[in-house]
Amino acid sequence: MQEVRSVLFDFDGLLADTEPLHFATFRQALLDYDVELPPGTGRARFMGIHDRASFAIAFEEAGKPLDQETLAEVLLRKAQLYQEGIAGIEIFDGVAETLDSIPPGLPFTIASGGRRKEISTVLEKHGLAELFPAFISSDDIEKSKPDPECFLKGLELLQQSGHPDLTAANCLTFEDSFRGVEAARKAGMMCIAVTNSYGAGELHEADRVLSSLREWSWA
Repeated sequence: MQEVRSVLFDFDGLLADTEPLHFATFRQALLDYDVELPPGTGRARFMGIHDRASFAIAFEEAGKPLDQETLAEVLLRKAQLYQEGIAGIEIFDGVAETLDSIPPGLPFTIASGGRRKEISTVLEKHGLAELFPAFISSDDIEKSKPDPECFLKGLELLQQSGHPDLTAANCLTFEDSFRGVEAARKAGMMCIAVTNSYGAGELHEADRVLSSLREWSWA
């Protein structure tokens, strides 16, 4: 890998163990609007895709129309359900140590397709909010991963935060999904994948695959 001059972290499934709750509340919100997922559909089907795109996919596959008003309603319903369970969200093993050991002067932030309010709530719960005064969320992007928009905007945020000379080639991303790995590749960035959500085989395009962030060293 090239010299690392900036770092972008995914959030859901990488820093915080949110994916089970996301899928459960997504599925319940769909049921509230009489949309059922096909039998056997697991959460991996939608991991790495932000909520707007996920609901659009589910409604289309069910043959149900989805106008902007209904989309806004079902997004709100899912957010309400998620907030009811968010107190139980934990961060993954090795996250605190990885963040605490980031070399001084190395700029970093979160670049996620998750909702800003939900990310902030989890960060605050675990005493990590001060590390991320600004970050990229679904509130800031139009396209879901594997589109590189999320990571490119994350890099732009760091550039605007006093590091104008940062480049994609020297940016290291951390991901847990194959869609995120693909997004990093499309953005021209390096990528470390962690098998919190997918097996190593599905993450093979990453520069390195770890079973836990505890395996990572900045040295």
